[in-house]
Amino acid sequence: MDTRNGVARLPDATIAANEDEHDIALQRYVMRLGLDFFVRLATACSELFEGNLLTGLIFVAIAQSSVQHLNKPLRLNPSAVDGVFPDELRRPVSVLGLAQFLGLPYETTRRHVNRLVELGYVNKVGARGVITPSEVMRRPEVDRLVAANFSSVRQFVAGLRNGASELLEA
Repeated sequence: MDTRNGVARLPDATIAANEDEHDIALQRYVMRLGLDFFVRLATACSELFEGNLLTGLIFVAIAQSSVQHLNKPLRLNPSAVDGVFPDELRRPVSVLGLAQFLGLPYETTRRHVNRLVELGYVNKVGARGVITPSEVMRRPEVDRLVAANFSSVRQFVAGLRNGASELLEA
């Protein structure tokens, strides 16, 4: 132990080890928060489709992908009325692109997309792909998903504030 200026100091190696222990503990804490968030959201997505999580995931991926170009930079976009973009601003998503993005087999993705079309959650746009229309994004069941997500995000942020506040200061 170094005692310069009458102050006890830990050796640099001890400080580095303590920082590493803090980092891994912080990482594990944030992972737990993130997994709690993921499970809550996955459950809410699957409830939309009679417990089928994959259909829910594909629905959300289509909804997000078709407006991704409108969400950069990450801030509220005034083009979104009540947080929903009009259909004319949405870009169709191809089933192949969706399958590649999600790392799923094309045929599996195609089957789920066709189910979403049958259920009225997704519209085919010519041969170009599919979109989730704005009317669907305003349905009560989607509003419940939005509310569940908002609640989960609030819990995640509260967890960061309570146990990992240094991450919010960056």
